Amino acid sequence: MIPVIIRIRMCLLQTKVWRFVGFASAAVGLLCYALSTSFNHLFGNWNLLKIFLYTLFSFIMILYANIWKNSRSLRFKAHTAFLVLTITSVYSFFFDKVVNGKPDAYSLISCAAFAIMSMSLSRQSQCGIEVDLLYFFLGCLIMQLMKIKLQLVIVGAGFSYSLIIIRSSLSSTNSVPENEYFGVGLRGENSVVIEMDSLLRPSNDIYSGMMQQLTTCINALQQDSLNIIDRLMEEYNQGKCDFEMDTLPSEKLHNLHEIVKLMLCAGYEKECSAVYISWRKVLLQKGLLNKIFVLPEAKINTERERERYLDTMFQRWMTASDIATTVLFPIEQKFCDLVFSGFSSATSHCFIEICQEATFQLLNFADVTLLQ
Repeated sequence: MIPVIIRIRMCLLQTKVWRFVGFASAAVGLLCYALSTSFNHLFGNWNLLKIFLYTLFSFIMILYANIWKNSRSLRFKAHTAFLVLTITSVYSFFFDKVVNGKPDAYSLISCAAFAIMSMSLSRQSQCGIEVDLLYFFLGCLIMQLMKIKLQLVIVGAGFSYSLIIIRSSLSSTNSVPENEYFGVGLRGENSVVIEMDSLLRPSNDIYSGMMQQLTTCINALQQDSLNIIDRLMEEYNQGKCDFEMDTLPSEKLHNLHEIVKLMLCAGYEKECSAVYISWRKVLLQKGLLNKIFVLPEAKINTERERERYLDTMFQRWMTASDIATTVLFPIEQKFCDLVFSGFSSATSHCFIEICQEATFQLLNFADVTLLQ
């Protein structure tokens, strides 16, 4: 089973999740603030004109936020920062001057929702204003809780600490560039060793956890894959060879597919593909060359012995080529389709890389045989 904590943190890394969270929290914040006593104290009772202006302002704010996070203009972001600073300062002045009573639940919910909205913006943009907004709304929330009861500062501080820690943790995960490469190798018959580059930072615990899970899933399938190769060789020698993916444990295959999907969604396609390709290459090497394409050792003294040896080599090459094209390569295609289901580019890349070296070896051997 893939740890739940890794699934949760991987979901938090996806931009689509934060877009939804930002939109939902903005809608909740605007609605609750419209119903709060703070709004009534500052702007008076509702009427049709205020409803229209508030709705228009809400749509403009959401639209402006989308333009802001997608814009690369430094001047636009500088003017936005100035506008946000001015609005929050003026709002704070009138809020402290007019609102003296205890806030209601709508005011508290709106501050918390706007804080979550600001954190979602910080996950989609790196301008810096969204972080200031996060701190502003968290400060407003703590202040309003203290007006209700001084001891509630613990609740506000706990909520604020949680949001800040979540944002800091996710930001540190994204701080590792995707092009930091990690060496991958296979050692021994039943183990996969992941050699981490020295540039790997301790904060990149999500990557380490996923690679460990990937290694565990591969090791769990290692012996089953070797047994299947042995069984296929026996069936081929008997004139039959019918492989189905149901032969492998479905739970192990499902776990491998799940961790691969998480890694690819997180942007670690190169690292995940490299581990998978190395593993399958070793199995193909064992099945194709070590079990089928094993040439007998012989002392060649006469021309007749040389002809027999070349004939044996040619027969082994024909057998290996036939098994590769009719059995082993189709198996690798099925494996790739299942493990990388939903990621067609990764499926094609892994299948080509796995079978390419074996194909070159077969073709090169044919050239050497014909030249002798």
